[in-house]
Amino acid sequence: MSPESWGFIGTLLGAIVGASASILTTRINSKNAIRIQENVERNARNERYREFQRNNLLELQEKLAYAMRLVTKAYIDDVDNYEKSNNWKSSLLSPALDEEIGNCFRELSIKTERIGENEIRDEIINLRKRMTDSLMEKTYKIAEQKQITLANTFGQLMPKLGKVLRDNY
Repeated sequence: MSPESWGFIGTLLGAIVGASASILTTRINSKNAIRIQENVERNARNERYREFQRNNLLELQEKLAYAMRLVTKAYIDDVDNYEKSNNWKSSLLSPALDEEIGNCFRELSIKTERIGENEIRDEIINLRKRMTDSLMEKTYKIAEQKQITLANTFGQLMPKLGKVLRDNY
C-alpha cells in the first residue's frame, strides 16, 4: 500500500476515534446533567413538602390550643350552669360559642388530614375525639374526669408536635 493510502486510513481512523470520544463524552455529560437536574428537582420537591408540613403543623398547634381553650370555656360554662341549677347540661352552649367550636373543629379536621406522619395524625384525631366526648358528657363527675384527661393528653401531644416541627427544619 502506498503511503497516501496509509495516511488516508490513519486520518479516517483518527476521525472515527475522535468522533466516538466526542459522542461518548457528550453522552456522559448529558447523563450527569440529567442526574444533577433530577437531584435538584427532588431536593426542591422535598423542601416544598417540608415547608408545607411545617406551615401546616404550626397552624395546627395554634388551632389545637384554641380548640382546648374553647372546650375548656364550654366546660366552665357548664359548671357555672350546674352550680346555678344543680342540673348538669341544663342549658345549651351559646350560639356564638357553639359556632366557634364547630368552625375550629372543622379547621382542625382539615389540617389533621394534611399531616404526613401517621402517628401524630392518629394522636390528634384521638385528641379531637376526646374534645368532642368532653363536650357531650351527660354527668358532672365524668365530665370533670374527661376534662382532666383531655388536658393531660393535650399536654403530652404538644411536645410531640414540637419535635416533628423541629425535625422539619
